This record gives sequence, structure tokens and C-alpha cells, in this order.
Amino acid sequence: MTRAADAPAMTEPMTRRSTAKDGTPSRSLPDSRTMGAPLTPLELPGWLEFNKWRSGLAVHRFSATRGDNRELRAVLYVDRRGWIRLPPDNAHLPIVFHSGRQRASSRTSDWLALATPLVQEMKARGVRNPINLPAEIDDVRPWRWAGFLIDVGYSYFLDFPLNEGLMDGELRRTCAKAMASGMKVERVRDVNLVIACVADTAARKQFAPQVSARDLSVALGLLGPEQLRLYACFDEDGRLASSCAVLHARGTRAVGWLLGTKTGSLAPGAGHLLWRQVFDDLSSAGATGIDFGATDNPTVATFKSRWGSRLMPTYNIRTYSSRALAGFVRTWIRSRTTDHGTLDPMVTSHLEPSTRRDLGRHERDPLARDSQ
Repeated sequence: MTRAADAPAMTEPMTRRSTAKDGTPSRSLPDSRTMGAPLTPLELPGWLEFNKWRSGLAVHRFSATRGDNRELRAVLYVDRRGWIRLPPDNAHLPIVFHSGRQRASSRTSDWLALATPLVQEMKARGVRNPINLPAEIDDVRPWRWAGFLIDVGYSYFLDFPLNEGLMDGELRRTCAKAMASGMKVERVRDVNLVIACVADTAARKQFAPQVSARDLSVALGLLGPEQLRLYACFDEDGRLASSCAVLHARGTRAVGWLLGTKTGSLAPGAGHLLWRQVFDDLSSAGATGIDFGATDNPTVATFKSRWGSRLMPTYNIRTYSSRALAGFVRTWIRSRTTDHGTLDPMVTSHLEPSTRRDLGRHERDPLARDSQ
């Protein structure tokens, strides 16, 4: 496989680990050869080790450079057959691009030159499931030119420190009422508090939870309480109301991982106050913001937007396959179904009677005739 002349080949895993007697991996130690400080929590050695333990995938690091101060690096998860996969509960593959040049055309040139060998590597290995790219990657032409299928999704980015002037007014009032009622938010280390809320949410929304208490416990052991931060909101009587888990690395944008609310605490307040305090804590810990994740659910998307966050298009790539075809069919079926239950009752729509017409198969359109 040919590569750009100034781009080095993909490197092998660069992490040492030890394993406990029960097969649970202990905390990873980054090798001295690792490439720079993490620019996303998804690059953290403990997170990579957790994904290896949980999914059985191997971790490979890719790096390409072009002269001084121009670099692209990525983490690829590879199965036993060499295919690239995205592990469960990973928002996207960690891909970091840096160019010290200021001119837009120069940065674009650097991006295209450095992304090409990565795309070649991914095409040579093949991908087994849709691979989400970071929202920071807004130029996916190298993948399109290589014959990958491109789809678009959305995420919300919230920047720190939180600008309360951009928050929805009702949201501010809800947080204030929750705090006045005696609710409080704490950093916790008991994984069962998070799992209990996630389980209640899963049962309520009828989906199977993907993360167990053991999974979360192993992740906490590998990352530590500073990089995997657990939060819980308690009501005025000290009962658990809502909780979440967030990946954090100082100087980077935090990534939300788990969130749940107890069934008896669905009244507005607990989840709102939880996130309000989480944002302050993450900002104090050096996070530059938070990636809220996918916005496929209209209700969840509305909640995320009310904090003053930015809507970010995200891309995912896949190859032509029967699975991809099935995905297109499902999307087409959904597009043919109108969900009237999601319409905003405050919005009034009107269609002039003259344009509301049903034509038979062989009936001519009188409006079209008049326009002629």
C-alpha cells in the first residue's frame, strides 16, 4: 500500500498493562513513545484499555506528519480479522489533526495530504460497522474520493465556562427551584448509583442497558475518578434522583457517557440541576467544554440546545455491503412515515385550500394548466 512520501506508516499499540488474577485489567501505564498529550478523552490510555477489555478489539495508533508542526493521529480498533470497528459506547474514533499554518488553503492542503494515508489504511483493512468521525472533521472528501459511503448526524457542543446569558430562561428558573427545594449534586465513586438510574431509564424507554456495574467498575479502575467522573443528584430527602458519568481530560472537551433518572424523579429539576453542577465542576477541572453526543431524539435534542450549546454536524463512514443496504432501507421506511406526535402544539400551520388537491391517476392538474 502506497502512502504519502512524508507520512510514516501506522504504528503498533503503545500501552503496557498488567492483569489481575480474575482477568480484569489493572490501570494502564502510557508508554514513553506515545504521541503527545491527549486532545480528547477518547485518547486516554485507560479508556483504550477499557475498550480492549470489554470488546476484545486490538488498539492500533496511526500517525502521519508533514514537516514541522503538522500532524494527524488516530486510534483504530481492530478485530481478529484486521477489520476496523467502533467499540460500543464510543461517540467516535479519536482522530486529531493539527496544523500550525494560519492560511486556510495551507491548512486544507495539510489536511488532504495527512488524511489520505489514514483513509488508505482504513480502506485496506475495511470497516465492519459505521465509523463515526469527530465533529471537528468537517471535510470528509478523502473518504468520499476513496469510495466510502458518507452519512451525517448531529451533536451539541457546549463551551466552558458556561454562559448563563445563552441559557433558556425557563431552564435557569428550573435549576434555581431545584436547588431551593433542597436538591444537591455530589461527585460519587459508587458505580451502583449510576447504574441504578441508567437501569430505570432503560426500563422506562424500553431498551436494554449496555453497561453493567462491573463494566463501569473496571472503567473507573482504569481511568481513575478524575478522568471518569461520576455525579449523582439527590432530592431533599437524600434519595437518588439522577446520575451521570463523564469522560474528562484537562485541557480537552469532556465527553458525556452515561445518564439516567430514577422513575420517581421525572419532575423537572433533578436532571437539570445535575447537569448545571456538572458543567461547573468540569470547567473548574480544566475542561474546555462538553460533547453532548448524538441528537437523534427530538426531546433530548431540545434539552441539549437549551443550554446555549452549538449544533455540530458529524459524519460517519461505511463501505458498500448488505448491512449498509439494510440501513438505507430502514431510513427510507422512516422517511415515509410522518410522526404527528412530535409536532409542537404552539406552532400553527396553514395550507391554502386551492393547493390542497388529490388528483386521480389520469386527471390533469388544473393549476398546472393555468400556469401554462
